[in-house]
Amino acid sequence: MQQPTDHSKGCFRHLFEELNDAAVKFELVDDEPMVREANDTFCEVFGCDPASVVGEPLNELIVPATKHEEAKQFDERTRAGESNAAIVERMTDDGERKFVYRGVPYQDDYGFAIYSDITDDLQRERHLDVLHRVLRHNLRNDLTVILGMASKIIEQADDPEIESTAAKIKRTADDLSQLSDEAKTIEKVLGETAALQPVGLRRLADEVATNCAARFENASITTDVPAGLPVRANDKLRIVLRSLVDNAIRHNDSAEPRATVSASATGDGTVRLAVRDNGPGIPADEQRIIVDDEQITPLNHGSGLGLWLVKWIVDSYGGRVDIDTPANGGTVVELHLNRALD
Repeated sequence: MQQPTDHSKGCFRHLFEELNDAAVKFELVDDEPMVREANDTFCEVFGCDPASVVGEPLNELIVPATKHEEAKQFDERTRAGESNAAIVERMTDDGERKFVYRGVPYQDDYGFAIYSDITDDLQRERHLDVLHRVLRHNLRNDLTVILGMASKIIEQADDPEIESTAAKIKRTADDLSQLSDEAKTIEKVLGETAALQPVGLRRLADEVATNCAARFENASITTDVPAGLPVRANDKLRIVLRSLVDNAIRHNDSAEPRATVSASATGDGTVRLAVRDNGPGIPADEQRIIVDDEQITPLNHGSGLGLWLVKWIVDSYGGRVDIDTPANGGTVVELHLNRALD
């Protein structure tokens, strides 16, 4: 192994001292990590005296009594020349806190340990999770009440203006309910890793079309998908296609709403999966946000989460979303997906 030069030693020393995270160099003595050097941040976080910390057992200084077995396993990996990475609990002047721990072996029985405090980040995440759950629960319950009351007004109203107003309330509540469902789906999708496998399009398209047709009785939903055209995706592709067809009909102001799902192979190893409708079209600003990653502003943010959901899932497949507004009206949303081996 090439020995470090004086210059590289100086650079490392500067990095070690200036690192914002707690860092310590230790030596394994009789399987026990003993502190050989500690940066200022380490001493501040763990309440150590820089003058006397050298030579102290690292685990006795910072590892809670209930976590000593875990720490011992990390030490065994260091002795075997293996790195460590984990979220751990360590004892500080402010009590136990959570850290991202990274352990790196260095020559013989030496190693480095770096601790990044993430306690506040995790607490913020938990608080936001509770807030989101409460908001979704309350929103769902309140919308159910609004939808029920609006439907009752529509049934009993004698005044056309009152009936029209109640119908508008019901449509708005339906849209909010849809938005809540999409937000919940997005949260779930973004928290999962996409494991890709071959997915046949013809059966999927037929099932989604049948499901949506049952919910929109006045709509015409057709498919034109050849057999034997699998793509690399997963079960989330059903969410994508259902969202596109749902949006194509739900926001369609035509007297006879129509949507067609089609698919075809291209010459570059991809498959074009498209949903065409005869609706009013997607506003140009919203198209640019989704397709061109244009910056979101308070006045330019899109009307919902459906297309974001589609984009993020397709992105996870390594695919692409295109949106076209033909001269003869309507919208065509195209998904370009990688073809799977038959």
